[in-house]
Amino acid sequence: NNLALTALYTCRMTEAVQTLEDLIRTSPTSFLTETIAFNVCTLYELGHDTHVSERKKRILQLIAKRFYLHDLGDAESFRLS
Repeated sequence: NNLALTALYTCRMTEAVQTLEDLIRTSPTSFLTETIAFNVCTLYELGHDTHVSERKKRILQLIAKRFYLHDLGDAESFRLS
């Protein structure tokens, strides 16, 4: 998470998103926490238009549901309207 935030602060948006997505891909049950979900969804909003951002956030929400991460099931964690 810190590495992704460092990438963001140094204007490397793609690297920031990739870092968090790689963590989630590695082990969703370990790394898809409320903080990571919120941060990656914020990056989606900053780096993509609304349609793409919403689609990516919904996919992330489905991953959380698939791995029974119930504490991440609400729209607030994924910044969904």
